[in-house]
Amino acid sequence: MDLYDTKSRAAEALVEAIFRRARYQVLPIRGSQGLRIGHEDFSPTFAIARGDATEPEYVVEVKYRPSVEQFTALENQRRDSSIYTLARRQWPNLVFVLVTDHPEPGRSCFQACARGNGSGKPQTTLDLADFTDLRIFPQNVEDHERLLLRLFGLLSRS
Repeated sequence: MDLYDTKSRAAEALVEAIFRRARYQVLPIRGSQGLRIGHEDFSPTFAIARGDATEPEYVVEVKYRPSVEQFTALENQRRDSSIYTLARRQWPNLVFVLVTDHPEPGRSCFQACARGNGSGKPQTTLDLADFTDLRIFPQNVEDHERLLLRLFGLLSRS
């Protein structure tokens, strides 16, 4: 496993921990048909539900990217063939969480893609704590951000 794959797996675990701490049930994705986008298979990482709900409120896809801005700009150039657009056709309640260890100044390491790409507007990201529909406290994200930066710093030194 290379460093990128290791960071990707760690990012998934940290995002799952953020949702668990926010009192979501984190549920495995069952029976979901994968989607072929470009050269990779795509399917959500997990589903989340509040309280004792039997149906997931959202499905979540976690992606590690060294540069969220560069990734989002590239996806915006793809327009209708963007991963955001194609995946949301199959999973309308999909939330993309992009994780980076190199956020732009003033931005979080954990960013969620705002919905509405189908409106013709460019896709944008919000810091995860600012995605109000999810009701995640900023302190929760900040705690996991400190852990991410320490962990990824150690991984990069090895």
